[in-house]
Amino acid sequence: MSTAVSVVKFNENSESIKEAVEKCDGLSELRTDDKVLIKPNLVFWDRVYPFPKYGVLTTTILVEEVIKLLKEHGCSNITVGEGSMEFKELGSSTKEAFDGLGYSKLEEKYGVELIDFNDGPFTKVDLDGGDISLDVSDHVLNADFIINLPVLKTHSTTKVSLGLKNLKGCIDTRSKMFCHHDKISLDHFISKLGKKISPDLTIIDGIYSLEKGPFINGKAHRTDILVASKDCFGADVVGSEILGFSPEDIFHLKDYQENYDRSFDEIKITGEDIEDVKTPLEWDWEWLEDNSGPPVFKKLGVEDLFYPKYDNTLCSGCSFLNNAMLILLLDAYQRGPFQDMEFLSGKRMVSEGGYDKTVLLGKCAVNLNKDNSKINEKIEIKGCPPTLSKIASTLKENGIEVKEKAYYQYRKSLFKQYEVDKDKFREGDFLL
Repeated sequence: MSTAVSVVKFNENSESIKEAVEKCDGLSELRTDDKVLIKPNLVFWDRVYPFPKYGVLTTTILVEEVIKLLKEHGCSNITVGEGSMEFKELGSSTKEAFDGLGYSKLEEKYGVELIDFNDGPFTKVDLDGGDISLDVSDHVLNADFIINLPVLKTHSTTKVSLGLKNLKGCIDTRSKMFCHHDKISLDHFISKLGKKISPDLTIIDGIYSLEKGPFINGKAHRTDILVASKDCFGADVVGSEILGFSPEDIFHLKDYQENYDRSFDEIKITGEDIEDVKTPLEWDWEWLEDNSGPPVFKKLGVEDLFYPKYDNTLCSGCSFLNNAMLILLLDAYQRGPFQDMEFLSGKRMVSEGGYDKTVLLGKCAVNLNKDNSKINEKIEIKGCPPTLSKIASTLKENGIEVKEKAYYQYRKSLFKQYEVDKDKFREGDFLL
C-alpha cells in the first residue's frame, strides 16, 4: 500500500491550493450529496490583548478556497465546525473566532453552516477496547466527508501539532482535559482519536508555520507550503519531516504506526521534494538544569524561586495561563524580589516542602496537594482553568505586586515583531 501525499508551494492564489488537492486525488471519493465538514484549527481567540494569528490559526484564505473547490465539485451541504478554547475573560470562544475571522461572509457567499462543537451534542466513543472513551461531537460523527485543515506547527509537549492533533478540537471540554491524563500519554489519545475520526482529506496549512507552539508565544515563520493527502497519518508524516523531525520520534505517529499496521516508508510524495521545502523548527522550551525555571531566571538573577517545567498533564487552558503567570512574576520580581516560593501546576507536581509558600495553579494542582503536610503555606489559585484576573489578585493578596499591564506589554511585543515585515505577515490572510 502506498499513500499519496502532495507537497505544493503556495503562490498566493487559489491554483496552488487546487493543485495540492488534485495531486493527491483528494476529492475522488467525494459525492455531491455528501454532508461535508471542514475542521480548521482555531485553537483560541482573544479580543482583549494583541493577538498574532500567524502559525496559530488556519488561514481564512485556505478555508475559503477549499469551500470554492467543494462548490465547483457540486457540493451544497457544507459545514465549518470547531471547538475553540473558552475564556470569557479574553473573549475566547468558537463564535468569537468565527466573527473575528469574518466567517459570517462564508455563510453569506457560499451558504455554508457554521457550527460550534462546544454547543454539543456529543456521543461517547470508545477508543481503546473499553479502557478509555471520549465524547465526540455528533456533527463530526454524522459527517459523510471530513476535511481537516491543521496548521504546520510544533508543539511544546507533542513535538508537532498537525492533522491528528487537530482532531482534539472535535471533542468536548471534559474530554480535552481528560486527554491530559496523569498515566495515559496525550500522544496515545491523539493516535486513537485519529483512527476513530479518520478524516477523508487533510490539508496542512503551511502558509505560516509556528516554532515552539501551539500558542502566540511561539515564533511564526512565512513558509508558503501546503501538504495534502487523503490519509491523515501520511500527511502528518510528511509534515513532521518538513518541520525537521523523524516521524519515529513523534510519539503519536509511532503509536499509530504500531497499532494500525502502518509504515513510514509507504508514503509516495508528489510535487516538491521535502529537502527543498524543509524548515526545521524547535519545539521545546529550555529550562535550567535544576528545573528551577526558564533560562531567563538566571539572566535576571532570580533566586530562591522554584518554577518547575510544565508537563503533558497540563491542559491547554492552564498551559496558556502558566505562561501568563510567569510573565507577571518576572515583572514583579524585578521591582522587588520575593523569595522562598515554589509554583506547581498540572496533575503530577507534588510539593516536597522546603519553601515558605507553595503556589498551586488550577484545580488539578490544588486537589493533588490538598492533604500535603509538607507544605508550609498554600496559595491556591482555584479554577478549571482559573482566570488571569484571579491569578493576579491571588498573587497580590500574598504580597507579590504583579501588574496586569506587564502582560499587555508582553503581548504587544509579540504582535509588534511581525509588524516590521508586513509584506510577509499579513492580517489579511485571516480576514474576509
